[in-house]
Amino acid sequence: MDHSDRLRSLYLANAGMKSNGVTIGVGAYGRVFEVEYCGELYAAKEIHPVLLEGVEQAGFERMKRMFIDECHQSSALGHRNVVRVLGVYNPGGESRLPILVMERMQESLTSLVEKYPNIPMCVKLSMLLDVSRGLWYLHSHNPPIVHRDLSPNNILLTSQFVAKISDLGVAKVIRADSKKTKTRAPGTVDFMGPEALAEIPEYGPPLDVFSYGGVILHVVNQEWPKPLHYVVTDPKTRRRVALSEVE
Repeated sequence: MDHSDRLRSLYLANAGMKSNGVTIGVGAYGRVFEVEYCGELYAAKEIHPVLLEGVEQAGFERMKRMFIDECHQSSALGHRNVVRVLGVYNPGGESRLPILVMERMQESLTSLVEKYPNIPMCVKLSMLLDVSRGLWYLHSHNPPIVHRDLSPNNILLTSQFVAKISDLGVAKVIRADSKKTKTRAPGTVDFMGPEALAEIPEYGPPLDVFSYGGVILHVVNQEWPKPLHYVVTDPKTRRRVALSEVE
């Protein structure tokens, strides 16, 4: 079965899909907006077209295959602390990749922390425990599902402050061939472990655990964790230079 056939099983009927014209947020990889499908509200994520510019056909086909793999993987997941993926649809237009449709969440962890300066510690601990449970679920698969870009921006909350991990696999897909991300580490570098910033990046469960440590700091202190002042950027590649373990 080719990847087009594999994706067909995830397609939602365009006739039942309606965009409300409400932008929920804009991130490093795409725009999230509100859609109505069969009378229910959902969130739809569209990859930024600019990230696909300059990608040759072979590279784009590779990205599309990876995107489809991630869609299938995400749609098969079922956990209280992982955002549920409903499917995909393609309205036409600029984007050459289908649009991902997922459950509609209230807001991101980032916006909550910025909005309320004195979040009760019991709420902080509850949200952090939710994230740890979601990570445990992802890492318990064989092979483990590694997020690669865990940060408060892609931890989403329900109206009852239940935290759920979102944006699974998006970072991996965009890194595949996009020249727009070759000159820098895509994603939220302040939460990335040293192995992701190395010349030859390594991705595994420990990378997510490192990022989760940054999330803990962000939630408990209600401040954005910043790397130390001696973290430098290579002037040729414009990439962050990874610190040694001692540093």
